[in-house]
Amino acid sequence: MTATHKVEDDISVPLSALEHVAYCHRQAALIHVEAVWGETIETIRGDIAHRAVDIPGLRRRPGLVAVRALPVSSQTHGLHGVCDLVEFTGHTAAPVEYKVGTFVPGGPADVQLAGQALCLREAGFDVPVGHLYCAAERRRHAVPITDNLIRQALAAAETMRALLAAQTLPTAHNDTRCRKCSLRDDCLPEITQSRTVPGADQLFNPRPLGTWHD
Repeated sequence: MTATHKVEDDISVPLSALEHVAYCHRQAALIHVEAVWGETIETIRGDIAHRAVDIPGLRRRPGLVAVRALPVSSQTHGLHGVCDLVEFTGHTAAPVEYKVGTFVPGGPADVQLAGQALCLREAGFDVPVGHLYCAAERRRHAVPITDNLIRQALAAAETMRALLAAQTLPTAHNDTRCRKCSLRDDCLPEITQSRTVPGADQLFNPRPLGTWHD
């Protein structure tokens, strides 16, 4: 079902990069290749939403063990990161990823959750479903870990490795994704968009001097 590769020939990809790649290749490259980060009201809200799970800890109740800030990795697929929360019931694990916004079915966050599932499965657990906790709604949303979602996660990991190996950043597309992106001022999508957009390559060309009549 899933392809494997020689880990010694590859760079281990952060789990957070899977969501970034699924959202925008240029954003992923700016963050994970150029180490660019920007603060907006949304990123600050995200930091606040994560405070409850950023401190490692363990909580038990009958039939359930909940672990916060759990480091995980996959040698088989070259992945590593930290799960916000994982709830263990016997041999079954359910990762819970905290997000600040509202739930988007089939969104990029699902891909990150699938990457966490791959790591937990390699550790010997069954992971049939994960959850996205959306702070804006104060509720969880179940995300089935399907074969298709696993394929998306593995494809995102390979794309991230290609971005890390590339000599240039991917071009921007300057679409609706850019409106609330925290890296908009660093990305400059109006300028760095694809050259197939009319006029995009003329923004820095010098203009003719005007004619003065004294």
